[in-house]
Amino acid sequence: MLGSGAPLVPRRQYLDLLLVYLRPHRLQAALLTVLLLLTTGLQLLNPQILRYFIDTAVEGGNVRMLLLAAGAFIVVAFIGQVLTVCATYVGEWLGWTATNALRADLAQHCLDLDMSFHNERTPGELIERIDGDVTTLSNFFSRFVILVVGSGLLLIGVLVLLFWEDWRVGLALALFALFALRVLWRLQHIAVPALAEERQATAELFGFLEERLAGIRDLRANGAGAYTMSRYHVHMRTLYRKARRAWMRAEIVWMSTTMLFAIGYALAFGLGALLFRADAITIGTVYLIFHYTELLRRPIEELSSQLQDLQRATAGIGRVESYTIRAAHSRTGGAIPADGTARRRVPARLIRV
Repeated sequence: MLGSGAPLVPRRQYLDLLLVYLRPHRLQAALLTVLLLLTTGLQLLNPQILRYFIDTAVEGGNVRMLLLAAGAFIVVAFIGQVLTVCATYVGEWLGWTATNALRADLAQHCLDLDMSFHNERTPGELIERIDGDVTTLSNFFSRFVILVVGSGLLLIGVLVLLFWEDWRVGLALALFALFALRVLWRLQHIAVPALAEERQATAELFGFLEERLAGIRDLRANGAGAYTMSRYHVHMRTLYRKARRAWMRAEIVWMSTTMLFAIGYALAFGLGALLFRADAITIGTVYLIFHYTELLRRPIEELSSQLQDLQRATAGIGRVESYTIRAAHSRTGGAIPADGTARRRVPARLIRV
């Protein structure tokens, strides 16, 4: 059945989808990249200003220097927030523009299909699939690759600065970060099947609603209201169970990140206390280690969040791809020609994916 499952999508297909639909907007993608890189640099700078402020205050330093440091911190934080807002705006525009193009291609593709295909699918189900499945790709188009790269750069920058402060701290937190990323990598596909089943249940519910609303007069005339409501409750119960299962699977990644960073904070506080008691670092550097550990959490949590979105995107890409495969299948009576002629009526951009 169309879209009944969620095959694991080859990584090459992710890249193809991005290139096809983001190439017309490469200037906006480049602007988004610059904004995220600037935001990353400011996130690395502010903890250094705070460390200087703390050490200067503890040593009884010049008040004027403290005020300058405080002002610099406020200015950098304000600029960082402005850049974040700009990056969010550009990212959302990019995501919706790209996915709207994909929606148009899929709609055109479905309109070109034979009636045998439409006889098997209700209009409500097709609307939900064309719009709902593609909506899951919005973040994938707009921010996924750039945020993953930005988070990676932030992660590397934090570890380099920690090594610069003290190689023991840097080594310990680098090993911790590698372990955390390894755990998250192993969990990246854990929710894909459940999310695909949720999307399928949603599509079936909307198909049921559209068909019954279109025939509501016939249903009333035949006294089928109670039966229709019982079938509606069956669909809702199925959707609830599948959505709950998908949510629980997807939250495993978030829960794993929270548990990992409980260990990370304990490690940072323990190392900071030992080195401070040994007069190897100042109290400002202890704060710097903690702040960078907190900053280290952000890219790993971002990667965690993007992995959850990637799971939804994987389900969406698999179901989008199934449109073209099933269409070719229906036009050739079960055989898909090797030369791809069965897909000649599919929009050109969709064929390339």
